[in-house]
Parts: sequence; C-alpha cells; structure tokens
Amino acid sequence: MAKIYYDADIALDTLKNLTFGIIGYGNQGRAQALNLRDSGLPVRIGARKNGEAFLRAANDGFAPESIESVTANCDVLVLLLPDEHVPSVYSAQIEPHLNADKVFVFAHGFSVHHKTIRLPEYSDLLLVAPTGPGRQLRSLFQEGKGLPALVAVEQDVSGLAWQRCLAYAGAIGCTRAGVVKTTFAEETVTDLFCEQAVLCGGVPALIQASFNTLVQAGYQPELAYISCLKEVKLIADLLFEHGIDGMRKSISSTAQYGSAITGPELVDGRTKNNLEGALKRIESGAFAKQFLAEAAIGAPTIKALLQSENNSRMARIGRELSEKLMF
Repeated sequence: MAKIYYDADIALDTLKNLTFGIIGYGNQGRAQALNLRDSGLPVRIGARKNGEAFLRAANDGFAPESIESVTANCDVLVLLLPDEHVPSVYSAQIEPHLNADKVFVFAHGFSVHHKTIRLPEYSDLLLVAPTGPGRQLRSLFQEGKGLPALVAVEQDVSGLAWQRCLAYAGAIGCTRAGVVKTTFAEETVTDLFCEQAVLCGGVPALIQASFNTLVQAGYQPELAYISCLKEVKLIADLLFEHGIDGMRKSISSTAQYGSAITGPELVDGRTKNNLEGALKRIESGAFAKQFLAEAAIGAPTIKALLQSENNSRMARIGRELSEKLMF
C-alpha cells in the first residue's frame, strides 16, 4: 500500500530561514511561487530580463532577477522549466553559480532520472510533483483545499531532505489533499507512460479514428464530433469520481453491453504488445534520447502533429460548433 502523508505529518518550521528561488515562471512555476509566498516563505524569481515570465512575475508583485542571481542567493532552487530546456539553462546559468548546501526541488523526475544535468553531490534532491496543472494547484490553494502530489527524495545530504520535501509539499497546499511517496524513477516512467498511452496519446488518437470512421461511413461530422469528443468529459468525470466499476453502474445497459464486447476487440493482443513496447522505450531511456534530440533540431515531430490536427476536419468542425453551440 502506498504511503500517504497529510498536513498533520509535516512541519513548516523545517523550511525556516530558507529562501526559495523559482526558475521557470510558467503555469506551474507561477502557482508554486504564489502559494509559497502566501504560506509566508521568502520567494525570488529567476527569469530572462523583460521576457514574458519576467513581466508576469513583476505583475504578480515579485522583483524578478537573473537566474544567476537567484542561484547564488537562494537556499532552495525549484527547477520548473520544460524538460528540454533544463540542460542548457542549468549548464550556462545555474551550475557556474552553485555553492554548498543548495536544495533542489523538481516537479517532474525527468532531468534527474535521465541524468540530463550534472547535479552536485552535496545537494538534497527533492521531488514534489502536483497531479494537475498549475492553475488548479493555485485555485485549490486559494479555496483552502489542495491538489494531491507525488513526493520523493533522490539524495539526502543534509539529513533533513524528507522533512523538507513534505514541508515543501505542504507549503504549496498539496498535503491538504495528501501526497504519495514514490521515487524519481517511478514518477518519471509512470507519468510519461500515462501521457503517451492514455491521456495525450491513446485517447486523442482513438477519438480521431472514431470520428473519421463515422464520417467516412456517411454520418454527419457534427454528430460524430459531439459523440466522440464532447461526451468524453461525461465519462471522464464518472471515472474520476467513481472509478471504472462505478462508471459502469452509471451508464445504460446498452452502453454496458457494447463496451463489454467492443472494448476487448480494440485493446487486443497487438495493443497490449504496443503498450509494452512504449513502456520499454521509456524505461530504457530511448524515449528521452529521442525527445531531446528532436528538441535540439526544433521539434519537427511536434510541429507536424500540431499542424496536422489544426488543419483536420475534426478541428474545423469543432471550431464551427463552438461558435454555434454552448457546451
């Protein structure tokens, strides 16, 4: 059984006298910085001068400064940059300005697990990975609630790494909901696999293929769009609230029977083999190498995917319907 920690298990005093440097003021960085500040902790923002993140941080009442300055003057460095940008920023703007006793916090284990950066042996390495986007982390915090998170310690030099990890999770509101103990490796592999197999790879591909099947068979594309895409939220909400078994009890007997005979046809032996292949690609590090190599040449695969989807008939139908129907 996974070990789960809550507010009662933390001591914010563990973070006393520490200054927090947020490097990467995107959706997650902004949310964590604001939550930390509201928890009474000193926060500094490192960003490129007059860049989008720099201006956003200034509008939020921070006094943004260079990444080099934040690195040199903060005790805790929270690296919230996109995975592909971490190596270049780290080697050029962070590593040359490191000194002893730094604590590193990550929201994703990618950089540590795949060793894309050379972290010092004298630093604590913490993982606090909220299980949702930054805007949700922030809005729940403001409501007095929290977003669950995954937490781990890769390196404990101070002897305080675990206490600090839990305290940090508490400072951004996650222990209000509960945080699950894991490892950097487990978080990285499961997160990447879930994104690729289900959330961002499998489900969208199945939606697109189902839409095309109906339209090619002569059915109205508007109906195909609503049935194959818009109604996904109804089932997703049931899955989130009640699990798969609870969802089954909430749908019609027609849907129950149809899912019982068609689901196994779609997810057959070949699908399972492909899933195993995707998992092995992630576990071996092959995916990370491919991803970083693609990023280095301008991410052509991502650009092609976005262009193809934006120009697809399904996307056009969706844009047309959004102007006519109130979803």
